[in-house]
Amino acid sequence: MRTLTGTAVLAVAAVGLTACGNLSFGTHHEDRSYTAPGGVTKLKLQAGGGRVEVTASDSPGIRVSERLRWSHHKNKPRVKHVTEGDTLNLSSKCATQVIGFSACGVTYRVQVPRSTPVEISARDGSINASGLAGTVKLHSDNGSITATNLRASTASLSSRDGSVRVSGRAAIADLRSDNGSVDATELTADKLTARSRDGRIRLSGTATVADLDTANGSIEASRLTADRITARTKDGSILLRLAAPPARVDAGTANGSVELFLPAGVGYAITTSTNNGSKQIDSGIHEDSRSERKIKLDTNDGDIRVAPN
Repeated sequence: MRTLTGTAVLAVAAVGLTACGNLSFGTHHEDRSYTAPGGVTKLKLQAGGGRVEVTASDSPGIRVSERLRWSHHKNKPRVKHVTEGDTLNLSSKCATQVIGFSACGVTYRVQVPRSTPVEISARDGSINASGLAGTVKLHSDNGSITATNLRASTASLSSRDGSVRVSGRAAIADLRSDNGSVDATELTADKLTARSRDGRIRLSGTATVADLDTANGSIEASRLTADRITARTKDGSILLRLAAPPARVDAGTANGSVELFLPAGVGYAITTSTNNGSKQIDSGIHEDSRSERKIKLDTNDGDIRVAPN
């Protein structure tokens, strides 16, 4: 195991407040930068608090910039950067708050070769990633996650309290938020899973298999090409606009409307069910009970509509 060294620049703003004894408060920051040694091909980062930005490039080596921020000398963040085998491990941690107030955090800006496997966990802060082409695993306890221009084999993005946004390509994409929206814009995936306990789901792009589920929120797909789609919500509407004829659609909500727009010109075996609402299948949709293209739509309280694009 090796501990990295680099350059550091300390900047301390004028002290703004004083308290009992020798305790003093102000705004302090320290900038550090370093490069991982040769042979390091993976990145793992555990952030205690602060924003994390990771950008892929075609340049060799991993380059890291850190900005440490603290408001009290007893709560300066502790940072570690060590290499273990082929992996660069970064971590930061703040001390316990002092006299009820003490701001502390570390902002990371990391540049990695495009194919680098990246695993990031943030306790309190947002994560932004761009251009990554290796395996990608991003998690935030309290913050949003944004991943753009992905070229990943596997992408796993999750937030306990924040939104999840993604674009690009991933053979397998697993997107989850306990309390926030999930947006997949122009995403291409062989298998897409999107989950939210309390938030809407929106997507566009291409997915061979799409599995969408939210406990409390709407589901909306526009310009979507998918072979098999499952869309479920307990409290919210479902709107699916499909750019190509699907093999199977299974969409249902306990409380809300279900609308499905399909390409015309092919036959669909359609089954609909609602306990309190209307059912409408447009004459432009060709119904064929023997078709291998199966459509199942249901709601407990809401209207159902099927129409051509």
